[in-house]
Amino acid sequence: MKEKVAKILSDAESIACFMHKNPDGDAIGSCLAIKNAFKEKVKVYCPGKLPEIFMFLPGAEEVVQFSSFSEVKPAQVFLVLDCSDEKRIPDFDRSKAEAVIVVDHHETNEYFGDYNIVEPERASTAEIVFDILKLTKKPITKDVATCIFTGLYTDTGGFKYSSTNAETFQTAKELVELGAVPWKVAVEIYESNPPRRIRLLAECLKTLRLFLNDKVAVLYVTREMYERTGALPEDTEDFVNYARGIKGVEVGVFLRELEPEGVKVSFRSKNEVNVAKVAKALGGGGHDHAAGCELNCSLEEAIDKIINLLAQEMSGGQNV
Repeated sequence: MKEKVAKILSDAESIACFMHKNPDGDAIGSCLAIKNAFKEKVKVYCPGKLPEIFMFLPGAEEVVQFSSFSEVKPAQVFLVLDCSDEKRIPDFDRSKAEAVIVVDHHETNEYFGDYNIVEPERASTAEIVFDILKLTKKPITKDVATCIFTGLYTDTGGFKYSSTNAETFQTAKELVELGAVPWKVAVEIYESNPPRRIRLLAECLKTLRLFLNDKVAVLYVTREMYERTGALPEDTEDFVNYARGIKGVEVGVFLRELEPEGVKVSFRSKNEVNVAKVAKALGGGGHDHAAGCELNCSLEEAIDKIINLLAQEMSGGQNV
């Protein structure tokens, strides 16, 4: 399938490349790798604002932000990266393309493309994109390598997550040899925090609550906290890891209030708890140890639902 997709991309006259709403480093890095490889025939679309911390990536300034799919121009190929469900691209209209290709690593992927490459065992979608680009015989430039490395680096939490394995490091080695500079990526992602993010983090940490014999830690931010600190939703990236990072905690949960209503939830687990199962029960998805969902309810209602489901999952219940 990768050979087939590589040929379709190479032969296509136009490619529209999509990342999901609220994109992370893997989605952004994967899309920009395609843009830097195929240049002018690729337009990259983001349903909303691109997070500021990723603007250092080559091609980031060319990403087209859209609020309605009517703003998306038809293309020969729609390439959807790191997205398990077409609903994560608002009003996705496949009729504007001759073919839809999905490349992803989420086990909850719904295989909504005409061509689907889904590898849940991979640490990032960026790695799969790297495989495909090598099959196109396109030169892997420093810019391409930097984008792919960023996707890999962020989706493994700086090589800390359980998805990290020997293959991950082998891919990282290849990317560094091709020009990616790890310390520069690390500085841009983790050491360039705007003051507003630190102010919001201070507010967030005050909300810490422990549940289920201190095995579950919950943090959240409210709309009022954003207003008070001047922070943006994108500033909460990785806040969930402060919950998971507590000694003895098995599952970290981070919630943030959405405008105009609702709650976005991020889950991270350390060992045996399958948070993808919990997220899917709530209408979301993800991986065994990293998942998420959105709920149309208040913060307190969301916490109650989450804790009840986690209690079932952690006790070996069958009702999740």
